[in-house]
Amino acid sequence: MNENLHILSDHLLHRAVVIHVIGCGGTGSQLIPRLAQLSKCMVALGHPYGLSVSVWDDDTVSEHNCLRQNFFLPDVGHNKASIMVNRINIAHGLNWVDQPQRFDRDFILHGDIDFIIGCVDSKAARREIDAFVRDSNRRGGTYWIDAGNDAVSAQVIVGQHGRQIANDPMRLPLVTELYPEIVTGEDDNTPSCSARESILKQGLATNAMAATWIYAWLAEALRHGQIGWSGVFFNLEDGRASSIPVSRAAWDAIRPADSASASGS
Repeated sequence: MNENLHILSDHLLHRAVVIHVIGCGGTGSQLIPRLAQLSKCMVALGHPYGLSVSVWDDDTVSEHNCLRQNFFLPDVGHNKASIMVNRINIAHGLNWVDQPQRFDRDFILHGDIDFIIGCVDSKAARREIDAFVRDSNRRGGTYWIDAGNDAVSAQVIVGQHGRQIANDPMRLPLVTELYPEIVTGEDDNTPSCSARESILKQGLATNAMAATWIYAWLAEALRHGQIGWSGVFFNLEDGRASSIPVSRAAWDAIRPADSASASGS
């Protein structure tokens, strides 16, 4: 096997690719329209069904969400997932599904999901996703694309896990394997900020760039059936981006020392 390429399972090329997006806030609301574009392009290029997407979020749109997030003033007071999915379905003639509730690993079957895209800033939400993906019994496991960011920088990391591939040395490591601290400790439950505070706290383009990198990975991987990178870090303050190659050496350089030594490299 070419250690510099990750090969996707053939079944993703011959049926609808099932994606669940967890969180429809800053990054999630920017991502959903890009997924609709990707689905249409896949069909135009010969994929039989494109994407089948479900969107999870239990939050409602607030007025300050209409600045940095992809919502409008008439959306205020309505559920984020429902508003976004309804808008996309009408615009593109799709039949995607809204889940206006908090993601829970017990709500869905493992066999139904190819990709979970986590657009969340909650350690509790990431713990739920992590537990779900690790328990997957799919032939090629389930992919977890995690997006995390601060004011001007962010990372998008693609991993895969499941019972059948847990010991595969070339499966893509999960974000929780590279950065275990992302799910440890308690969440900061600071109340939502005002519109001005929201802009000052986080860059205007950070979420949109994270959504674009997720779109870029999926577009490249699903079009060609293979890909040579499993994540990216970017910083908008200095205009830099750095990808994570598909390489055990690169992964071991990131993950904690005890985990890297245990991987056998």
